[in-house]
Amino acid sequence: MHLRFAIAAVILLAPGAAHAQDSEARTPSAATAPAAAANARAGTTLGAATLTAALKDYLGPIPFDGGFVSIAPDPKGYRITFGAKGAFTSELPGGGSVSTTLTPYSMIVSQRGDGNWQVDSDGAIAMSYDAEMSGQTTHVDYAINGLQMSGVYAPDIRAFLTATGKIDEITMAQQQPTGEIAVKVGPQSFETRAEPDAGGHVDYRLSQRATGFTETIRMPLDPAAPDQRIDIVVNAGGYTLETQAAGLRTRPIADLFALLLRNADKDKIRAAEDDLKRLVGDSLPLWTSIGGENGMTDISVETPYGSVKLADFRIGVAGDGIVEDGSYRYSFASSGMTTDIAAIPAWSKPFIPRDVTMDVVGAGVDLATPMRILLANLDLSADKPVSDEAGQEILASFEAHRPTLRFENVKLAARDYELTMNGEVRFDAEKPETRFDIVATGLDAALKALQDAGAQDPAALQGFAFGSMAKGFGKPLGDDKTGWLIETAADGSVKINGVTIKGPDTPAPEAPALAPETAPDAVPAPPAPEGGDDGSDGGSLDGDGDTGGDTGGQPL
Repeated sequence: MHLRFAIAAVILLAPGAAHAQDSEARTPSAATAPAAAANARAGTTLGAATLTAALKDYLGPIPFDGGFVSIAPDPKGYRITFGAKGAFTSELPGGGSVSTTLTPYSMIVSQRGDGNWQVDSDGAIAMSYDAEMSGQTTHVDYAINGLQMSGVYAPDIRAFLTATGKIDEITMAQQQPTGEIAVKVGPQSFETRAEPDAGGHVDYRLSQRATGFTETIRMPLDPAAPDQRIDIVVNAGGYTLETQAAGLRTRPIADLFALLLRNADKDKIRAAEDDLKRLVGDSLPLWTSIGGENGMTDISVETPYGSVKLADFRIGVAGDGIVEDGSYRYSFASSGMTTDIAAIPAWSKPFIPRDVTMDVVGAGVDLATPMRILLANLDLSADKPVSDEAGQEILASFEAHRPTLRFENVKLAARDYELTMNGEVRFDAEKPETRFDIVATGLDAALKALQDAGAQDPAALQGFAFGSMAKGFGKPLGDDKTGWLIETAADGSVKINGVTIKGPDTPAPEAPALAPETAPDAVPAPPAPEGGDDGSDGGSLDGDGDTGGDTGGQPL
């Protein structure tokens, strides 16, 4: 685990400690820093030792003492090499281990006249590892071929002001007892930009484009027959990734990451608890807002049972930081779906949606209050770092600030119909309250198609019957539209278009109060068991309710 943490930390933060060599470094503006001259100078042995010491002080000794990272002078500055040792082994908590082999990969860093650092790399990364857990082994081969990157890193904000690059190919192969996975991504390019503000926070953007994507999943159809495997193959013509964040706390987040790596030991992290809490507090709310979207085009999924094709497929996530009244959105969209699966009846294919969109929003989410409670009560020296009382207080904060779940921009479109929906679920009361506004277009045409198909398949008639019943509850809206406003209340009642379909639930009967003569204290004691005259066999109840006999009247 230490090794994987070290890989991520050094790649992200390696230039970040370099400011220790230049105490006069200033925070550049986004407009002037990229334009500053690099003024690359040849590195020296003393400079390499100074940079190594600065990085060790910032990141701790793990990356260096294990031989994972080495720094040497270079005609253009300093060469930071990852995987110089080539092979590493890490023990996993609870048993097991990870053995890693890594081909050396280098980047050249050189300090600029403006206090920032020029970072360049050109080469390939190849890594393989074997993870052994619970008697099973997983083997992974991973390679990034033709990687070129050039950027300007600002130590004061712990982020690249600008960075661009390209990759010829990425491949990954994984073998494990339950199956195999192989992934190949074709040529791609990427670009990042960070614009610092006066408070030292960052507006960040990442854009990535790739052509050609293939993933093959080989898995057993029946776990009882692991040798009989099937292939599922996913192909895509293009892949995109867009990420943006406003008010990103890059410096405290990076410093927190470095603190954890620097103190990757139970006793050390306990000693550093005050610094840990301070950096967590400085990192909050992490960002003002953040969002990202993954997209694929020209997708096909091939299985032994048939295929599915999509013209476009996108998943997005967006939200606020850790605040008291946050909103967080998950979005999904696909278009141009077609199917060729033998098990699907021909009459039903026109009813399968070609286009689907949906946004799920959590609104009024309070993450700041439980985080404050956690930090105020965290005690790493205790057996329970978070006490039961603090845990109950955190749960109570969630109970006091219940969010609202909203469904927005929901649409299903097929050949004959289109269905849209917006709605919400509120959790203010003991039982959720819901409100959904649904509109269908082309319902008559869809019902006619189901009725016609019923001559060949009774299942179509079942669909026709259900659709006809639903239409009966609907309200004509004109323009071939039918609407349903469905509302449920906390009392269990249900309304459709203002008409009560179900009344409130019957209240649960209250438990009857116990009459004085039946109260537990009024129930007479059972008779004493038969025994000898001296009470030694069964004992007796003395005046204070204790059992007498051989115990001398003391409680048993």
